[in-house]
Amino acid sequence: MEIKIVAEASTKLQRLFVGWGLSFLIDNDLLFDTFSNGEVIKRNFLKFNIDVKKLKYVVISHEHWDHYGGLWYILENNPDVKLYICPGFSEEFKAKIKKFNISVIEVNDFLEIKSNIFTTGEILGEYNGKPILEQSLIIRNKKISIITGCSHPGIIKIIKKIKNRFYEPIFLVLGGFHLHNKNLSDLKQIVGEFKKFKIEKVAPCHCTGKNAVKLFQQEFKENFIKIYNGKKIITE
Repeated sequence: MEIKIVAEASTKLQRLFVGWGLSFLIDNDLLFDTFSNGEVIKRNFLKFNIDVKKLKYVVISHEHWDHYGGLWYILENNPDVKLYICPGFSEEFKAKIKKFNISVIEVNDFLEIKSNIFTTGEILGEYNGKPILEQSLIIRNKKISIITGCSHPGIIKIIKKIKNRFYEPIFLVLGGFHLHNKNLSDLKQIVGEFKKFKIEKVAPCHCTGKNAVKLFQQEFKENFIKIYNGKKIITE
């Protein structure tokens, strides 16, 4: 199954001049997150030959501007899409999407969105001392691949929850790991946990942080995947 990086930003310069966040296209018809900027999503759809009207599913990992900013462009141009959100998203957000008269699915727990693609449902995390709810994706083939938005619940907590449900080996963990504020000791411990899970490949980006990305690259070597717009990853 193919994952295409539609939009991703992880540096201060990108945040200043382009935007922030991430957006991944999975199996050509499922969009995971929508970056911070609808104009970037529109431009990159054209650049990478993605037809917005052919999208069937959109999954928003959590209610932060940098992950749903391009959603309005999608909904304005594709009223047939199914939108997957966490039940804990704000009433303000839910009221805004209701105006588009689309199909909205609020996901409490594991749910198969389409064949062999699942959401974890909402997992409780924390951001700036306040609770936040977030969902991640699982692609299941012979092995599983995990796709995260910002990992506010904690990347290890997310992986453990998934491993309690799926028993296949982990091929890939891709996305924002939210480790930019961790010290070196904590980072080494987290990378060590990845090794214990026998995760084959890693593709950290967005909010993971430079130090964490560097450490993952050092430890995973050829099994480290560098993320950039237009990059394609084939899962196993």
